[in-house]
Order: sequence, then C-alpha cells, then structure tokens
Amino acid sequence: MNLVDRYIFKQLLNNSLLILIFIISVFCLAKSVQLIELMISRNLPAFVFLQLILNSIPQIIPVLFPIIISLSIFFVYSRMTTDQELIILQSSSFSTVDLIKPVLIFGTILAIISSFFTLYQTPKSNKNFKILLYTIKNDYSSSLLQEGVFNSIGKDFTIFIKDSNKEGLKNIFIHDTRDVDKPTTLIAKKGKIINTQTATKFFLEEGSQQFLSKEKNLSILYFDEYLLSINQNKNNDFINRWKSPSERSMNELRNPNPDSLDDINNLQAFKAEVTMRYAIPINVMCFSILVASFLVAFKFSRIDNILKVIKVFSLIIFLQVLTIVSSNISIKFENMHFINFTPGFLSFLFAIYIILKSKKLTNAKK
Repeated sequence: MNLVDRYIFKQLLNNSLLILIFIISVFCLAKSVQLIELMISRNLPAFVFLQLILNSIPQIIPVLFPIIISLSIFFVYSRMTTDQELIILQSSSFSTVDLIKPVLIFGTILAIISSFFTLYQTPKSNKNFKILLYTIKNDYSSSLLQEGVFNSIGKDFTIFIKDSNKEGLKNIFIHDTRDVDKPTTLIAKKGKIINTQTATKFFLEEGSQQFLSKEKNLSILYFDEYLLSINQNKNNDFINRWKSPSERSMNELRNPNPDSLDDINNLQAFKAEVTMRYAIPINVMCFSILVASFLVAFKFSRIDNILKVIKVFSLIIFLQVLTIVSSNISIKFENMHFINFTPGFLSFLFAIYIILKSKKLTNAKK
C-alpha cells in the first residue's frame, strides 16, 4: 500500500473500531436489561452474568460488520471531501479505483473476520449461551434458591426455604405437581441439596408429606429422612433436544438427521442458514465497495452536502432492509435460499455501474 492507501486504511480502522465499541456497548446495555431480572431472581454471581453477555456478543458482530464498514466509509470520505483532501487526490491523477483500493483491502479483512464468526464462533456462542441459560434455570443449588421467597422451579416444583447456610437448609417447603391428579407437599425442618450428573436431589430430615388420598381426604406421612429427586436425566434431556439452525455447525446444517421429524420440517431453514453464513461476509465486501464508489465517483458541492448525507444513509438502510427481506424469503419459500446472495450481488453490479459511469464522465471532460 502507498502512503494514501495507508492513510485512508488507518482512518477506516479507527472509525470502525469506535462505531463497533459504541454499538456493542449499547447492545450490552440492552441485553443487561433483559437479563437483570434473571440475575436478581436467581441471585447470580457476576461472572455468570458476564458469561451470558460475552456469549451474546458474537451473535451480532457479523450482522453489524456491513453497517459498521458502510458508516465508517461515509464518515472518512465525507471528511476528506469537506477538507478537500479527496478533491486534491482526484486532481492528482488518482482514479476512482485508486481511491476505493483501501476500502477493498479493509473490506477483505473484515470479510475474513466475519467468515470466522459466521462459520464457527457465532453458532458455538449461540450453543454455549443456551447451555448456560439452561444450566442457570435448572440449577437448584442453595446459592441460586432465594431465602424467604417461593422459588418456581420449572413447571412442577415450588420451593420455599427460610434459611440456608454452610450446614444446609432450614425450614423447607416443597410443592410437587408432577402428578396433576395427586399433588404432594413436603415440609421439613432441615435438609441439603445433592447434585449429581443425572439429577438434583433434596435430602430432607424431620418432616412430613401431605397429599390427597383417592377419597380426596388429606393424608399426612411423617418421616425422619426423605430423598426427593428433581429433573431426572436433565443433562441427557438437554443434549438430546432439537437444536435451532443458529446454533448448529455447518456439518450439522448440511447433514440433518433423516430420522428426526423436526429436522425434516426445517430443511429449508437449514439451507437458508448455510447461505446466510456465506452471504454476510460477501455483503461486507460488496456494501463497502458500493458506498465508497458512490461517495468517490461523483463530486459534490457544499450545497449538496445535506442531500449527499440523505442519499448515503438511505442507501445503507435500503441495503439492510434488502438483506432482512431476502433472509425471510429464503426461509419461508422452498429452494429460495440462494436469494440471500442478492443484496451483495446487486451492490456489486451497482458499484461497477457507478465506477464505469464516473470513468466515462471523466473521459468526456478530457
């Protein structure tokens, strides 16, 4: 790269980093608002909350890259036009292609980074996020059971604990509705939680079990010790669950399970997910070339500055809307998954048209 290329590249990098940090900060704040209720209700430690946020970020980075690079190009080239740097370069035998070259290099680097996220990191983060969320919601350790509050555990259990310490739990109330026709209430003076790989168990001491008999009479059984198992085979249930397209690897998307009815019903969604993961890096490249050629190919006077801003922002919004529409169509209609490449393809064609038209105008003036 020559001196001009390095100068423009550095400006693009600095602006992109600032925009990325700003958007991620806003996203983290919004995500924190969504997770704060879970954090408070489950009394989550800070590091678990941080893990949830960090696993959420890779989900949006590939989607943000086309927007970030488009905005960065707009800010850099608009400033260069205002400072007359762009006009000087154009007057110094720099062609439109020469001025777009740094954008092409920067866009290629971002496209490679975006490919890493879309093909590997994002599905892995989506999977880890759901595993962590599931673990939190199904972890019945005493640290996640609030004292003095009725804790709802899934659909079947309501647990009340008056006090908990290192020695165990005190004054425990458990309402079990797994058998709808015969709900059971357990009351114990003390107990403790036993976590195993297959289940979470409550070991209760000095208590009673209350339930309705077949004659609808209240029956009470007193016990010295009682072992209650909750969420049996919880790990196996989660591992064997159906995974959404966003958390599947490329191999899993290309090779769905023929014996799974859910997989068969979502074949089009799998195809759309595969093409979208390839289309996003392409969009980074093509969107950046289009915005750069639009800004560089035609000279704007100071009077047209407001109109230029409106045009560029309208172009960026249009490209994002086109991407969203294409994604929805690719999922809903059979064999339409290749439409995900339409925004990038149209952007590239339009960029070539602008460059060629600019070249013709330049030659005509000569």
